[in-house]
Amino acid sequence: MQAKPDFFRFNFAGMLKNGLLSLFLLLTLSASSQIRHMFDTMRHDLTHQKSMFVCLDGKNSVIRDMPVKLFGLQFGYTYNRRTNLFMGFYRSYNLEKIIDNPSGGIPYDSNTVWQRFRLSYFNLGCEYYFYNTPKWRFSLPFAIGLGGGQVRKRKLDGVFSDKRYTVLPLELGFTAGYKLTWWVWISGGIGTRVSLASSKFNGSYYYFGLSFRFGEIYNRAREMHKKQFAH
Repeated sequence: MQAKPDFFRFNFAGMLKNGLLSLFLLLTLSASSQIRHMFDTMRHDLTHQKSMFVCLDGKNSVIRDMPVKLFGLQFGYTYNRRTNLFMGFYRSYNLEKIIDNPSGGIPYDSNTVWQRFRLSYFNLGCEYYFYNTPKWRFSLPFAIGLGGGQVRKRKLDGVFSDKRYTVLPLELGFTAGYKLTWWVWISGGIGTRVSLASSKFNGSYYYFGLSFRFGEIYNRAREMHKKQFAH
């Protein structure tokens, strides 16, 4: 009489395990299908008309619990109003942070240690607008770069450690934008950065602000110039 409950519990556990495994496989296949569809769409977009864009970019990042600001310039082409291919250059700016202060007080003494991260790199990337309306855009940017990093430590009497590293940043994120006018967007995004060469510069990033479409301004000015001389 005691064997039946154990038998049913065993079968239920097995069915639950198999059900979860099947669900995982279905979700994996669905995700793979969506990814294949995205790449097929991007390849299709590259055969359509393109327009140039140039924009200033800024990101707030965190490296080893230290806030770092990244400022950059990005330019490239938008194909079929949905797929971007771009190149960018980024450089960090950040204040120093105390990482060791044995005295624990102010003013600082000769044992206090400050640390600063510096990061600069070029990158190549693409961005796919999976939701694109006249007012709203949601996209998935991806980029890989090459650059250098620096970790500097100092005390009151000067720098005692200054190490430099090769950095190969791989970035993946999510962005959202809302168009205020034809040349100004409000945009924001989050993402992560993984350095393939030095994990010291791994970190997350986020940003929020205005995006100015200088490329669109240039294109419209050029079209107005052509029409003026055509008459």
